[in-house]
Amino acid sequence: MKLKVCCALFSTVIVAGCNTTEHKPIQYKSLIDNSSEKHNSVVFIHGAHLKGSSWSLVQENFAKINIPTHIIDLPGRSQPVSPESITITYAAQTMCHELQQLPQPLSLVVHSQGGAIAHKTLTLCNDIKVNDIVYISAVAPINGAKPFSLLSKEDERNYFAGVKYENGWMKISDKPAFLSTFTDTQSAKLQKMVMTNSVDEPAITGEGKVQLEKAALNEISKSYIYAKNDKIISFESQQRIAQSIGIKNTYTINSGHLPMITQPDELSKAIVAALKL
Repeated sequence: MKLKVCCALFSTVIVAGCNTTEHKPIQYKSLIDNSSEKHNSVVFIHGAHLKGSSWSLVQENFAKINIPTHIIDLPGRSQPVSPESITITYAAQTMCHELQQLPQPLSLVVHSQGGAIAHKTLTLCNDIKVNDIVYISAVAPINGAKPFSLLSKEDERNYFAGVKYENGWMKISDKPAFLSTFTDTQSAKLQKMVMTNSVDEPAITGEGKVQLEKAALNEISKSYIYAKNDKIISFESQQRIAQSIGIKNTYTINSGHLPMITQPDELSKAIVAALKL
C-alpha cells in the first residue's frame, strides 16, 4: 500500500533516468500498514564547512514519514583541534567507528566533500554493509584521486571568493561572498541558518587521496541529486562526477550548494525517491 503525504514535500523534482527527464509524483510506503517492514539505516553525511546539524530540516521531514535517520558529525566541527590532524583518513576512521554502531545494512546520503570521506571509509571499514549511496552535489573520487580533482577553475574561484587559507584552516573570511557562492537564497532567515551551521574547515582533509577502485561500487545502488544552481560544485562538474562512477539514476533540484538548508522539502522528496522508500 502507498501513502501520499500531503504537505510541502510534494514540490516538483525533476527525475531523470538514463535518457529521460520527467516529473513524477512521489509516493511513500506506509509504515503504518507495514510496521514489520525493515529499512536500511539512513545516514546523512555533511560536506566541508558544515555541521551535522545542517541536516536537521531533512531529518525532520523523514521523521514525519516514520523513517528514522542518523547524522554523522565529522571531526573538526566544534572541539578545539589541530587542523593538521583531521586528514581524510582520520575523518574516515571516525566515520567508520560510528557506522559500525548502526544496524546494517546502510543507506548513505552524502553531500559535497562527504562523498570523498564516504569513499575513503569504504576502503578502511570492512565490517559495514552499504547498500545505497545517494550523492548530493557531492564529489566521488576513485583510483587515487583527490576529493576535488573533477571541479572546474570557476568552481575554485567561487569557493575562494568567501574563503581563504590561514594556518591550516580554510577560513570563512567574507560572509556575504560565502553566502552568495554557497547558496542561492536571499532569505535573511535562511542565510542566518546557513551561517549558524557553517564552520571553518581543516584544509588537509581535502588534500587526501582516495584509493577506492571503481569496481568496488558495482554492488552498491547509486543515485545522484544535482543542485542545478550550485556555484561551488557546478552543475557541469556534478554531471562529470556522476559519469565518472557510472551513475544512471539522477534527480535535479533548483538549488545552490546547500539544499538541505535552503530547499529541504524538495531535497527530502528526491532522497526518498532515490532510496525507493
